[in-house]
Formats: sequence, structure tokens, C-alpha cells
Amino acid sequence: MTNATPTPAPPAPRPAGKLKTAFAAFEDRDFRYLGLSTLALGLGQWAQQLGLAWLALELTGSAVQLGTISAFRGGVGVVTAPLGGYLADRFPRRAVLAFTTLASAVQATFFAVLILSGHIELWHVYVLAFAGGVVQSFTQPARQSFVYDISTDETFLNAVTMNSLIQNVSRITGPPLAGMVIGFWGTGTLFTVMAALEIVAVVFTLMISTTTRQKRIENPRGIGSALSEVRDGFAYTWSDKRVLGLIIAHAIPTLLIFPYLPFLALFARDVLDRGPEAFGQLSSMGGWGSLVGLTALTLMGDLKRKGRMMLACFSIYMVMVLGFTLSSNYMLSLLALAAAGVFSSIAFTLNNTLIQVSSKNEFRGRVMSVWQVVSGLQPLGALPMGIFIQQYGPQATVAGFVITAMIAYAIYIATFASVRRA
Repeated sequence: MTNATPTPAPPAPRPAGKLKTAFAAFEDRDFRYLGLSTLALGLGQWAQQLGLAWLALELTGSAVQLGTISAFRGGVGVVTAPLGGYLADRFPRRAVLAFTTLASAVQATFFAVLILSGHIELWHVYVLAFAGGVVQSFTQPARQSFVYDISTDETFLNAVTMNSLIQNVSRITGPPLAGMVIGFWGTGTLFTVMAALEIVAVVFTLMISTTTRQKRIENPRGIGSALSEVRDGFAYTWSDKRVLGLIIAHAIPTLLIFPYLPFLALFARDVLDRGPEAFGQLSSMGGWGSLVGLTALTLMGDLKRKGRMMLACFSIYMVMVLGFTLSSNYMLSLLALAAAGVFSSIAFTLNNTLIQVSSKNEFRGRVMSVWQVVSGLQPLGALPMGIFIQQYGPQATVAGFVITAMIAYAIYIATFASVRRA
């Protein structure tokens, strides 16, 4: 009697490939719609940012005016962002996103009409800067927090990374397309395109399910209680040392380095001797680098030492921007900005993730409004930067700001041990 041939064991299930894991957030229908909304809105926001900068340069030719307009827009956002955080915690974030994006489309339409009819004046640019600052300050806390609402604990880091990746796709494609539209058809057409994109963003937002894991605050007592809730959000952020440290980590480069972005128009024109198309290309290179950095971050998986990685990437980012300021060669300038984008994308994504993970659910919108207040420091830094550029030129001025940021960051790293351990 012969022994029966043993039945071979079934093959062990193969683990999901890294590529599939890297895009796990997109398996959720709601996140796909949020991603499409974010992409359309991002393209519209880049159209506004480049359109405002180039229009101000056309109307005045002044670096001071360019910096003042940018600072005015950011200053408005700093004041109104806490109310945006309250709205994000009090009302359904899906509804907040839809209404604020629609408001942005309406103001872009009015502005396009003014430009195309030949009635545009400098004070109109300030009005648009004001409206844009208010709308963005209401939109961003809700949009950042909404990523948490429609993800799970397992997919949250991937969702934040994918959301950043989508934003950088718009950063890659938006500026060069905006530069081409300005070059061929003018800023009026650019703002028309911006309005259309934001309508598309509203449509995709409304396609997201109304069921999320948002935990809303209840506030039946009116404006007095609303102000109390805003105050509680700041108090919570201040009392949690890790959250506070992460906010400061975001603040230093935002105040001292990011303000150089609108002045890329001057680098294109005065340093590199080129026009609006080059301005768009320079503005997009950080996005190309960010695409590489965020792809690498998704393939790394769940990092163990996120805090140390964040601090290291912020530091390298500053070195890359300093290299850009020293370049007078177009190709070297593009490469330096792309390299800066690689490290800044990883740093800011880890910063965003750690802030949201470290925050209590019911405070998340208000914590992200503090984050938005910090983001508003970018154009506030543009005002003194513009004044110094008028006196010393863009290269020397931006280099001086970057070196100041490096010194501040060295002190910060030595001070906040809780962030290094995150």
C-alpha cells in the first residue's frame, strides 16, 4: 500500500504591495471626492496668488506694494482664522467647505469683470486680497480637519500625505498654467478660470457623504459662547506643550522663509531676466520637488521618529532656499527650488499629521485654526521683506531672512525636546 501524496499547503497570502498601501486612502469614495475638490480648489488658489502678484506688479512696478498686498491678505486671515476654527468645530465641515468655496468663486467672478472691462484699480486689488484672506481663513481649518473626519485611524497618515500630494499636484500644474494664461490672455481670463475651477470644487464637495466622524461642539447661546469657544481653542493649544511646539515648528519657516514666494516675480524679472512664464515655472518647482518628497514619504510607511525626521527636513529645506538666493543661473535656480520642495513637503506633512494626532477630537478644528493663523504669518513677513528688497535687492534680502530662520531653528530644536521625541 502506497502512501497518498500529501496535499500541498496553500500558498501564504502575499502582503499588499507597497504601491497599493501607498494609495490606501483613495480606496474610500469620500476621500476621492475630497481629493478632486482639493485639486480644483488648489488650481484656483494658485491662479489667485499669481494673478494678484503679477497684477500688482503691472499696476505699480513696486516691490513694496507687492509685499504690502500680500501682507494685507495674510493679516486679514490671521484675525479671522480663529472664527474659521470655531465654524469648523461647530458646523458640518462639508457644508463649511461648500459655502466658503462658493463665496471665493463669486468674488473671483466680480474681479474678472473689473479687469476685462478695463476698470481695475489698485484699491480693487486690496479688496480682493481682503476677501481672499477671509475666505481662506474660513476654509483651511475645515479642510485640514475634514481629512481626519473621512479617514480611519489606520489610514489617517496616508490620507494626510495624499492630501498634501494632491495640493502639490496643483502647485506643479497651477503656476505654469497661470503664467501661460497671463502671458497669452491676461489676468482677467485667469480670474475667470479661477471662478470656474472653484465651482467644480463645490460640486465635488457636495458629492461627499454627510456621515463622518466629526465630533461637533454644541453652542445654543450665540456669539458670546462662540468667542468663549475660540478662546478655549487657543488655551488648549497653549497648554499642550507638544501641540504648541509643533505650531512653532511651522511658524519659523512660514514667517521668515515662505514670504519669498510672491517675490519670485522679481527673481524672474530682475535676477534671471525673464518674464511671467519663468515666474510660473519658478513657482511650480517646489511642487515638483514636493511630489517626489511625498511619494517617498508614502513608500516609507508609518515612520517611528516623525519628530526628528520633520526637524531634519525643515533644516535641509532652509539650506536649499539659501542656495536658490545665491544663484543667478536659471537652471540652477529651478533645481534648488525643486530640492527645497522635496524636504519642505515631508516636513510640513509630518507637522500637520503630528498636530492632528496630538489634538483632542473636539478641539481639532480650533487647533487647525491656530495653524491657519500661523500660515497667515507668511504674507506678514512679506511686508518687511518687500521693504528690504526695495533697498538691497531680492537676493541679499531673502538670503538674510533665511539665515535668520536657521539661527531661530537651531534655538528651537535645542528647546523643544517633546517634539524631537514625537
